[in-house]
Amino acid sequence: MANRYEVQQQLAKKSGKRILLARDLLTYDLVIVKLLPLSSEFEWDDVKLFEREAQTLKSLCHPCIPRYLD
Repeated sequence: MANRYEVQQQLAKKSGKRILLARDLLTYDLVIVKLLPLSSEFEWDDVKLFEREAQTLKSLCHPCIPRYLD
């Protein structure tokens, strides 16, 4: 992540998951980065939810909804 994104601030942290506001160092756009670190709080159900959120975001297209990048 350090080679691509520069963290601006942490937006949220819940049960091990972190949501960060970052700057893409290639495009200089502001992006939201969701992290699901492997830690003592890690649960496999979190991975399922994380993947489902990504799939939902990929399928949506509206100017008020963030685009899925990667």
